[in-house]
Amino acid sequence: MFITAKYKVHRTKGNREMILENEKIKQALEYIKEEDPATTQDTLNMCQIPAPSYKEEKKAEYIRERFREIGLRDVRIDAVGNVLGIWPGTGEGPSVMLAAHTDTVFPEGTDLSIRKEGNRYYCPGINDDTHAVAEMIAVAKSMIHADLHTKGDLIFCANVCEEGLGDLRGVKYLFGYDNKASEECPEVDAFVSIDNQYTGGVIYTATGSHRYEVTFTGRGGHSFQNFGIPNPIHAMGRAIAQIAEFQVPNEPKTTFNVGVIQGGTSVNTISGSASMLVDLRSDSEEELNRLDEELHKVIKQAVEEENARWDASKPQIKVQIEGRGVRPAGAQPKDCAIVKAAFRAAELLGIEPEYRYESSTDANIPISMGIPAITVGRGGEEDGIHTLQEWYEPKEAWLGPQRDLLLMILLAGAEGVCEPAIEKR
Repeated sequence: MFITAKYKVHRTKGNREMILENEKIKQALEYIKEEDPATTQDTLNMCQIPAPSYKEEKKAEYIRERFREIGLRDVRIDAVGNVLGIWPGTGEGPSVMLAAHTDTVFPEGTDLSIRKEGNRYYCPGINDDTHAVAEMIAVAKSMIHADLHTKGDLIFCANVCEEGLGDLRGVKYLFGYDNKASEECPEVDAFVSIDNQYTGGVIYTATGSHRYEVTFTGRGGHSFQNFGIPNPIHAMGRAIAQIAEFQVPNEPKTTFNVGVIQGGTSVNTISGSASMLVDLRSDSEEELNRLDEELHKVIKQAVEEENARWDASKPQIKVQIEGRGVRPAGAQPKDCAIVKAAFRAAELLGIEPEYRYESSTDANIPISMGIPAITVGRGGEEDGIHTLQEWYEPKEAWLGPQRDLLLMILLAGAEGVCEPAIEKR
């Protein structure tokens, strides 16, 4: 009933007897499939709500109402805008959080009209991570419909600020990463984020990043009359040229990028300022810190070279380096319990699981703190992520939330079905 020809089947008789043959679990799985059109409608409703990082309030209100409508307990929006709802467990099992982020990369004013071509829906942000939020709602709905409780509490969370300069603000707050966790933040023993385009994908590592806004300032002036004073744009150009020559290892994968540059008013003006946004990434905290030191070194050198190029009596260039985000790197074994559970949940449905390594996610924070965490894929088919041509096709899309349902059961345990795969901290 839940197996499709497009996926390889990896099941054992024991697995089926203990999980897929349980009447409440069967009911919940079937309900997810039956409700797939409603899950798609939730996706379409939410993707038309603007939600750039730090401005997710309207989408949060929609999700809070949906959490309340379907019957989750203790539904609330916390101090930074995360939406939380609880489905209580039956005993002393571990608490597991299932999360998806509310923000998208698209700024206010982006046309969020939906276009349908065949079975595909086109809209910026429809997948990343809007459809994941709808899948999370589908999982909660199915458990409430079937009166299915795990041993530990399940915490459903639509968190803010995962994208770009959002800097994982929502999850950092939940786990007290920058400061001690607030009393309103729940205890979490394991964390699962839905945020990948490959249904069977499991991200178990944490790619770290350091992001900076670098601003060069000077007096500025006319390009002819004031020629000979240090130029902030030239200083920035010197820095960019040196950044472009950075040497980084293939393993652990380490990258650098100047993503945005600004400055200048006209072709015949020596600008008074210029700025750039720089992104450094690595799977290794050590490599990330090494690259960070090199970045600061070449920026300082670029300013010194630009100032030395001209008469020392002229106004000098100054530089300000401001942090715009820190995502910690981290790692956990491939064969750790939460990864094994994710693979098993996929295999029970005939989905072929696969390791994915390509991004940093909300799971970075708990992984870096030693808390079991992974990021898994959404259901359906999709492409064009982070572009205006982003599209989603609900083709066997129910497999995503079905897998998430089984994963929650495996992690938190269920009476007469399985013991929790994760220990309570």
